[in-house]
Amino acid sequence: MLQSLPYHQKVREHFKSQPKTWDYFTVEKNKEGQLEQFKSELLKNTYKFDPAVDHFIYDKLTIAKEKLELQNLPVTVYQAQYTDELNATIVYLAGEAHIVFSGAVTKLLDEEELLAVLAHELTHIKLYSMLDGDLEVADRIITAIANNHNSEASYYETARLFRLYTEIFCDRGAYKVTGKTAPVISSLVKVSTGLDKVNAESYLKQADEIFSAENDLKTAGISHPENFIRARAIQLWHQQQELAEPEIIKMIEGHSNLDQLDIFKQKELAGLTRNFLQLFLKPKWFQSTMVISQAKQYFTDFTLDAKAVLDEKTIETLSTLHTSIQDYLAYVLLDFVLIDPTLEEIPAGWAIQFAEDAQLKDTYDVVLKKEMKFSDKKLQQYKQKMLSAYYEVKENEGEQIYEG
Repeated sequence: MLQSLPYHQKVREHFKSQPKTWDYFTVEKNKEGQLEQFKSELLKNTYKFDPAVDHFIYDKLTIAKEKLELQNLPVTVYQAQYTDELNATIVYLAGEAHIVFSGAVTKLLDEEELLAVLAHELTHIKLYSMLDGDLEVADRIITAIANNHNSEASYYETARLFRLYTEIFCDRGAYKVTGKTAPVISSLVKVSTGLDKVNAESYLKQADEIFSAENDLKTAGISHPENFIRARAIQLWHQQQELAEPEIIKMIEGHSNLDQLDIFKQKELAGLTRNFLQLFLKPKWFQSTMVISQAKQYFTDFTLDAKAVLDEKTIETLSTLHTSIQDYLAYVLLDFVLIDPTLEEIPAGWAIQFAEDAQLKDTYDVVLKKEMKFSDKKLQQYKQKMLSAYYEVKENEGEQIYEG
């Protein structure tokens, strides 16, 4: 059974919690007028396949509609003119679906592959009919925001992930119709490469080889091309069905680069940074006016937490972050080390100790060397001197960040 993916639902709930935005995008437009104008433009720029003649298209369309339970959906198929780009797209407007092929897609694909592509496109409609049409609204909202040049990068990343999860969902629709992964994968590769012969099994081995490299990279992660993700995702789905969901999510969202945070990971990082500062600033000697003022530059509502502790869960979280985020946290430490010169060498020593305890020692050492322009020898001398100053400070039990 096809069900919307957790990421779709997260985006939907996020925007439904903003009534003004949600209501604006759910207002009914004059869709009849839009439909007529759209049809007119299609007829001017495409060849319309005829159901009475072009059985190689419409017979497969009938099969896909039945298996996706979309028998009552009016669908028309077209071939775009004036373009060699290989593609297939679908537009759903006023209760009608219009599939447009671009380039020589119908010539490249065999019968099973063509069925897979038609089913994939129809599954877009299946998705947008779920949850009372809310996912179609959510898609329009995040796409509109991401396309605005003034929007934050996190919205672009959210839109990218929403589209990728949509493609993965539609691949499942194609799999449901064909009953096989091979035509789903080979059609994907053919359309993206223009090759007329593709071996799906070989492509899967190629994808597995790429992903196996991640086991050695851990916190750094690697950037995976979308087609490899989709191929591996449909294979995992074929093997495990719903049980594959955690692995697919990990494959897509497992290691978030600082420059590729969606709106949800951005919120998580803000919470992590707040907790990080509450730990680092817990010693009372560190809580000068300048230091607290700096903390409020990060969070206007920043407050100290006397109960903050560096527990095993926090250490594990910090040690498995993407290297770019570990770098960011190291710079946060250095930012507070340098903010108040009246505290002298004590914050620098505390930062060195804290970084070691938080499994960020190597990262913080690199940042120190770079920003302070230290050689290896100078770095070690600096660390010894700063730690000596810190060790002279007496902290009471309430200032400790360690469990027990």
